[in-house]
Amino acid sequence: MAQTRRMGVEGSKMRALFLDAAEAILREEGYVGISARQVAAKAGLKTQLLYYYFLTMDDLILAVVRRINERRRERFDEALAAPDPLRALWALSSDPSSAALSAELTSIAVHREAVRAEIVRAAQAFRALQIKEVSRLLGERGGKDYPAAGMVMIAAALGRTLVNESAVGLSDGHQEALEIVERVLKDLGSPKSKK
Repeated sequence: MAQTRRMGVEGSKMRALFLDAAEAILREEGYVGISARQVAAKAGLKTQLLYYYFLTMDDLILAVVRRINERRRERFDEALAAPDPLRALWALSSDPSSAALSAELTSIAVHREAVRAEIVRAAQAFRALQIKEVSRLLGERGGKDYPAAGMVMIAAALGRTLVNESAVGLSDGHQEALEIVERVLKDLGSPKSKK
């Protein structure tokens, strides 16, 4: 009978150090820089200790993905609570701080099936939530001519493209695209008063 390996506590400080280190490496060096040795060195801990907290590198990366998704959900909830939630959601979609990390996670997903499955599962759930909330917000503003699923997809794709192209110095058409977004947000205005 195989013995179950003893694992470190999920909420421990050392586990968090490994997560911080892995996320920092993904941001700074990208997917190619992430290894157990690199993560442990960045965390200032021994490589063997990493495997006390995570069975495999996939488990570590999955924990990073879940942590990033939790933060994304928190920022989404904050945007919904903003005075102008549609504008806040657009700002969230076009925020450059998460673009590089998102690209690196996509690269990892191509090579690691477990990571890909988690990213797809979480993205589908988040997209459904976005569509539900944007549909509600559009309904409050008389924007029923704008399909929520299309608006969510356009905001995600345009935001990602603006960030990625700006990062490499390409800006052709950016100002015009931003002006269109601004016009749509202005046309949608604020919630219609209830009679």
